[in-house]
Amino acid sequence: MTPNITARPASQAEPHECRLPGATAPAIDWRALSMAERACCCPARPVVVVVIPPAAGRDHPTDLLLCGHHYRAARAALAAVGAPGFDQSGWRR
Repeated sequence: MTPNITARPASQAEPHECRLPGATAPAIDWRALSMAERACCCPARPVVVVVIPPAAGRDHPTDLLLCGHHYRAARAALAAVGAPGFDQSGWRR
């Protein structure tokens, strides 16, 4: 199921947040993705935000900013835990 996402330009003052189906807290901060100088995984700029679902000991989803290389390398593992990835345009990858 693809969430209903409306992307906003990074120039707007308020961050745009997306709620995933069933989520109780905002899951994606599009402004953080557009303004980040580096991904969580390496010094490259992030191109995908992955939403890590809640798990034992963490009752909320968590954003993970990944570069294209590390997203492609981790895609199977992320899919196995139900962590969708979205590019800056809001499209599910």
